[in-house]
Amino acid sequence: MKKFLSFLTALALGVCIFMSPISIFADSKTTGATNLPDQIRLTWTQDPTTTQTITWRTDTTVNSGQIQYGKDPSLKGAKTINATVQKFSSDLGDMNIHSATLTDLEPGTKYYYRVGYGNNFSSIYSFTTEAKDTNSFKFLIFGDSQSGIATDPQYGPWKTTIQNAFNANKDAKFFINVGDLVEIGQMYAHWNNWFDAAKGVIDTIPEMPVEGNHETYQSSNYNSGKPKDFVNLFPVPQNGPDGLKGQVYSFDYGNAHIVMLDSQEDEEEGVSGDILESQKAWLDKDLSSTNKTWKIVFFHKTPYYNKATRSNEQLKAAFQPIIDKYHIDVVFNGHDHGYSRTYPIKNDQYVKSPADGTVYIVTGRSGNKYYPDLSKKVWDAFFYDPQDQPNYIVATINGNTLTIKAVKQDGTPIDTYSITKNPDGTETDSPVTVVPTKYNATMLTIYGNMLQQPFMPSNPKQINGKWYVPARAFMQYLGSNVDWNANGTINITYGKTQANIAIGSTTAQLNSKTLSIPDAVVSDSGLTWISADDLKALFGFNYKYNSNTNMLMFVK
Repeated sequence: MKKFLSFLTALALGVCIFMSPISIFADSKTTGATNLPDQIRLTWTQDPTTTQTITWRTDTTVNSGQIQYGKDPSLKGAKTINATVQKFSSDLGDMNIHSATLTDLEPGTKYYYRVGYGNNFSSIYSFTTEAKDTNSFKFLIFGDSQSGIATDPQYGPWKTTIQNAFNANKDAKFFINVGDLVEIGQMYAHWNNWFDAAKGVIDTIPEMPVEGNHETYQSSNYNSGKPKDFVNLFPVPQNGPDGLKGQVYSFDYGNAHIVMLDSQEDEEEGVSGDILESQKAWLDKDLSSTNKTWKIVFFHKTPYYNKATRSNEQLKAAFQPIIDKYHIDVVFNGHDHGYSRTYPIKNDQYVKSPADGTVYIVTGRSGNKYYPDLSKKVWDAFFYDPQDQPNYIVATINGNTLTIKAVKQDGTPIDTYSITKNPDGTETDSPVTVVPTKYNATMLTIYGNMLQQPFMPSNPKQINGKWYVPARAFMQYLGSNVDWNANGTINITYGKTQANIAIGSTTAQLNSKTLSIPDAVVSDSGLTWISADDLKALFGFNYKYNSNTNMLMFVK
């Protein structure tokens, strides 16, 4: 029900989609697999300097698979390795997934390969192993590539984005999708089109994916469960916590340690339990074991979001203390389909230098779907709403400098940010972080949006040592209202919740049930004031006062 309500909310907000012709796969009732190898993709399950994992599919008549590989472009004198073959059942039918890991490869070496069996082999492709002791490399990052429509697996925008990104960055060593690769994770027509769009890239440089909430969806009704297709389609390091292997993992490349987490606590709780709790101990141990210069974490949902009223406070509470403990340099997220870069943050407050905190980046969108209700939040140093076209990110590590460049699909620059770790232990960034100054008057923020005049008739204030806000302005921002009754009471409505309170009373009627509230509602200077604690008791809003900025911040 929660997912269905979220879907209806998205529709009400007017989620905008580039409308495209119906895909040729939209009504397909077959897998599309044949006896010829297709959907060839590279990932890593072991050391990128000396191994390469290669996976492909065929129909179920092909029960054997091989990889022929070598340094010669014609594969003269090639070695042959047998692949494992597993039947994979999709909503469109069965297919066979073939996979093998090449080992004992030479670092920094280009290899050529083809896959298949008997007379049915693919064309010849190539890959290059990680160079030994490299501290200079580039990789690509893509936000949500999903189609946006369950019944129309349209991945034309994703195809243009990934092809343009790779053509402009042929020296990229791998790429990462930050979740929501497809619209419906267990509808294979979406995967057919996704793989077709990535052809020519995913068979040349490895894809190291992050699971998103849409990978958990089982049908066009958006009911959720285990991300079965995702886990089976992308072999990755199996070093995650029990029950989440293939969804949570980490790997090293050069002088960077990269961690992929699963943020889908809402979608997976019914089938996997408390996935955030099970990841915390694993993440702490994983990060304590690395001495790499750069520590980078990816997960799909956004602790520092851009949507109007969609937060992820439970996720932030689970992961941020560990992120702070090990001073993660950058966290990349998806989910919101906008591009934003926070000030460095520690303990949920922005700080003056990346040496003292973590920069959180929402990666934008690489596919069809965008939102109409994104905005710059108080924690954002930079924000861009990619309404006009998708975008991607180029991340470059050059020794002690990490550079993040956000680019539109057509190559137009959006944002460039870099962090340099200096020999004396300090860190500098460009552009230099300049945190906002402390406000003279206390400012009200709701979901990271600052409410100001003329919308706000008055700033928050303390009455008898308790924080109060103007009731009407607060509720109107949320699309609700405050009404006065002839008997001197007021009605405060928020969604399906209605509270009736008398001025000066600490008792309220909440959906016709009597409830004690912490503080009395106050009438002062022509305004009705409600306390922050009352808003928590009545409507579930949490709040905190940030003394560094003089902001009273509400979120739910």
